Amino acid sequence: MARNRGDRTKLVSAGIKTDSLRTTVPGSIVRQMKLNSGDQLEWQMESINPEVIRVTIIRSERKPSD
Repeated sequence: MARNRGDRTKLVSAGIKTDSLRTTVPGSIVRQMKLNSGDQLEWQMESINPEVIRVTIIRSERKPSD
């Protein structure tokens, strides 16, 4: 995937009592994957080398009751 301007995001704390971080999914990825608010993403990561991590995202549409 070609890298578009604006595809860089910043991590921020998800809350005071958690180690989790949050970021924004860039618009180019939202459009390419046809993501919608409420979609659920399953993240799988693989370390290629110390500088590169491959992230595989599996999208599942939200259930009507969500």
